[in-house]
Amino acid sequence: MLRETAGQPAGMLAVIREISGRKRSEEKLRVSEVRYRRLFEAAQDGVLLVNPDTRKITDANPFMTMLLGYSHGQLVGKELFEIGLLKDEAASQEMVRKLKEVHQVRYEDLPLESQGGVHQEVEVVANLYDENGAAVIQCNIRDITERKQAEEHNKLLMAEVNHRAMNLLAVVQAVAEQTARGGDPATLVERLCERIYGLAVSQDLLVQNQWHGVEVSGLVEAQLAHFKDLFGTRVLLDGPHTNLTPAAAQGIGMALHELATNAAKYGALSNGEGQVRISWHVDVAAQPAFSMSWLEEGGPKVSPPCRKGFGQIVIGRMAEAAVNGTAEIDYRESGLFWKLSAPFADALGRGRVTSPANDARG
Repeated sequence: MLRETAGQPAGMLAVIREISGRKRSEEKLRVSEVRYRRLFEAAQDGVLLVNPDTRKITDANPFMTMLLGYSHGQLVGKELFEIGLLKDEAASQEMVRKLKEVHQVRYEDLPLESQGGVHQEVEVVANLYDENGAAVIQCNIRDITERKQAEEHNKLLMAEVNHRAMNLLAVVQAVAEQTARGGDPATLVERLCERIYGLAVSQDLLVQNQWHGVEVSGLVEAQLAHFKDLFGTRVLLDGPHTNLTPAAAQGIGMALHELATNAAKYGALSNGEGQVRISWHVDVAAQPAFSMSWLEEGGPKVSPPCRKGFGQIVIGRMAEAAVNGTAEIDYRESGLFWKLSAPFADALGRGRVTSPANDARG
């Protein structure tokens, strides 16, 4: 602490204090400027400084030069509309006018194209400041391209979920209406629950695979999960690894559930000796096609049903509609035979076919 002593007048102390205080202020200002410059240089948003009188850019941070593909020298001296940030000179003038009234202007979802032709969506927040008695506009430019793409993707997903939910409810409604046409109430409840469960199994697989389709063997195993102990002995699978489209998975899944239920009650899986062979094949000839068959052997003798119930609709018309194909149902004395044939694109979409899936299962 400075104290007044003999030979050191009070005026001298005041000057020393003033000089000392000025130096401390200058040091604080220097530190602040260094910190600001570091933030300016390291910011992950674009920052432009603009002279409100000339509307010319006076400074730009590195991120802004990267965003636009311009060098620092190419940006300085230009107006915002000249680098594609605003529509035209009138828009630039309007921005300055608004800033003088409210000191902040925000622009959302502005299209921006870099010098290299890369299209981006940006959000701009412009603020009018006073720096040491001089007005300056600071524009913060944030690239929101990924955010906008995510928002659009979410909108599409919501629309798709809604569409699929409506389709699923329509299927459930059809199942309920057809099931209700025959049988006593107790049987109705049991059969309806079984069929909805079969539909839910396919739906669960589709959700697990993010609606990209369902692998055929996985669908078969899921629909016949209650016969898991019979796989490889009495339930034999044979076919390549390939994915069904969502619509095909739902239709074929219901058909498989219906076939398995009937086999357990009346067919090859109702005794201790019968077998079921489930196979699928992809033909990549001139007209690519997908086919799937269900063959029962060793069960009780089979005869055609006296009337056509909803079960036949499920393995017939509903399965056909799901893949734009044709279903063959043959009540052979040795066991039921069912085959579904469809165009490749309707059953598998753009799915790939890889190695066979008949490893020790048939």
